[in-house]
Amino acid sequence: MCIELFQLRDKVAIVTGASRGLGKAMAMALAEVGANIVLVGRNKEKQAEAEKEIADFGVKTLPVLADVTKQEDVEVVVSKTLETFGKIDILVNNVGTYIGKPIVESTTEDWYNLINTNLTSTYLCSRAVGKHMVDRQKGKVINMAAALGALGANNAAAYCASKGGVIQLTRALAVEWAKYNINVNAIAPGTMETEITKAMLEDPTVRKAVLSKIPLKRTGQPSDLAGVVIFLASQASDYITGQTLFVDGGFSVQ
Repeated sequence: MCIELFQLRDKVAIVTGASRGLGKAMAMALAEVGANIVLVGRNKEKQAEAEKEIADFGVKTLPVLADVTKQEDVEVVVSKTLETFGKIDILVNNVGTYIGKPIVESTTEDWYNLINTNLTSTYLCSRAVGKHMVDRQKGKVINMAAALGALGANNAAAYCASKGGVIQLTRALAVEWAKYNINVNAIAPGTMETEITKAMLEDPTVRKAVLSKIPLKRTGQPSDLAGVVIFLASQASDYITGQTLFVDGGFSVQ
């Protein structure tokens, strides 16, 4: 009985930024428990690699090249998903980026890049997919926040603001869509080992400083998100909405 709560057989999940890193890890986790995956990304080669790996789980995959900061691209993702599968059960808004600069050295372009990539993409995808979920009277939306969305940090004003916006958007949509049986939650990772952070974490001084702030004394791996995303996408979380789950080794509790 308990195991069945986590099964996603025949569910359809859209995962943005799914061709690598955290998005790929979450897409593979959802596929492993039975979900068909719509792989949304901008790198065709990486997307093809991810599609091949995910297909090994015996599920259906649909790769869609799209820039989800653009409304027209988001609409294409939704229309292609519905044409292929006829429904959308799960949306994982994973697309994100990071720029670290003192605010007085940052540019307006830096600000817009972070807000558009991290927050606007989440808004656009949630709105487009939400229309379908409202009609069906059910759905699961999982947004990618960050520990720094709830904390302050040096040289990260725009990033903190964008991820804080994701947390607040999650709360607002949870309230708005509760009557439609749509759960909206967020995952807030701490420092994760990805292509984006690899160079930074290879510096021994930086790694030591990072680890000194993490009670579990290790950085996160993309696989650390597998259980969390399955939980939030499955029946096991049906009575949870508007919450942000911190996956940060204890960083946010100090």
